[in-house]
Amino acid sequence: MLGVIEFEVAAGPNVPGGLPRHLAPLLSPVWRGPALRLEYPDGAVHLLVGWSENQDGAGSSGEVQIFWTRHEPDGPPVCLAIGGDAGLRDLGPEDGEEAPQGYPFLALAESLIPAEVLAVIGPRPESARSRAPLLLT
Repeated sequence: MLGVIEFEVAAGPNVPGGLPRHLAPLLSPVWRGPALRLEYPDGAVHLLVGWSENQDGAGSSGEVQIFWTRHEPDGPPVCLAIGGDAGLRDLGPEDGEEAPQGYPFLALAESLIPAEVLAVIGPRPESARSRAPLLLT
């Protein structure tokens, strides 16, 4: 373990219930960037940004952080994306047909992790209870 990362999500329109403070063990370095471009197997492309709510209720994009962690000490490794004090916002497909969606965090299937992210966080860490990789096809 490389340490822990703390995060919480404030209640707001992006994530109405919010999310209490969580401590997640770091199993890898943390990739950081202004946005994450996700390419799905069906060809859809989504842009994911960290989201923060301003005092006046307006939102603004912020940093996305991606790392390997696990929910329980002997649980399987999971690639987790977090960002902003109001969670993540999926701006939808590039064609703009869908409204933005808000998430407190997002677990990424291994097949969705972009090469530039893998170059920082590395492949899925081994675990005592290793499972087959989670892939979208």
